[in-house]
Amino acid sequence: MRLHRFYFSEKIGDKKNIKISSPEQVNQIRRVFRMKTGDMIVLFDGSGFDYKCQILDFEKDKILLSVASSEKSRYMPERDIYLCASVVKKDTFEWIVEKATELGVTNIVPIIAERSEKKNLNFERLNIIAIEASEQCGRGNVPKIHEMISLFDSIKYFKEKNNVRLVAYHTEASEKKLDFMNEKKSIAIFIGPEGGWNSDEIQLFHSANFEVKNLGQQIFRAETAVICAIFSVVSL
Repeated sequence: MRLHRFYFSEKIGDKKNIKISSPEQVNQIRRVFRMKTGDMIVLFDGSGFDYKCQILDFEKDKILLSVASSEKSRYMPERDIYLCASVVKKDTFEWIVEKATELGVTNIVPIIAERSEKKNLNFERLNIIAIEASEQCGRGNVPKIHEMISLFDSIKYFKEKNNVRLVAYHTEASEKKLDFMNEKKSIAIFIGPEGGWNSDEIQLFHSANFEVKNLGQQIFRAETAVICAIFSVVSL
């Protein structure tokens, strides 16, 4: 039987005994899953390892565990992938975070473009979604969700890093296929809002020496474009 899997925010390493103190996780283990002393769960701490643990005791607001064994997580991203996605409506952006996590994106950067949905995001909620998606899919770490940033400032940020391949997707771009890279270089992919990037933003990408690509002849919804673009990168 598959064991329940939880993200543990502290490094486990060589520890033999640990305590879960997150109220949400304590409640989930104790009341939702109705687990008992002696039951087994799996913890992962972002290091790329899964730790099989046995429940030793339930305290008032903590759960004491014994670490029984460790093994490499089912999946760890091989490269840093930055998803720079223009902000769309809340439910859609939450879906984007969930699917990007499952597909191996390591950094999610909400972008404010000219045609973006000018709405606030609940970052606490987004982090919970990323954690739950990582727990479910067997991933060994959780993506970092960055604060919202303007398109201009995000381009400036990445140009200063100098070691990130920059790709913007646009429906009117002439080139589709990304060239294969043997090295596992970091990559940032920019996906526009509903309605796409405007002409000034496209010019900005060209001025900053982005690779400007398209995803085919269809006009995709923003969330569909995100999935297609991630697949185009993880297959490199």
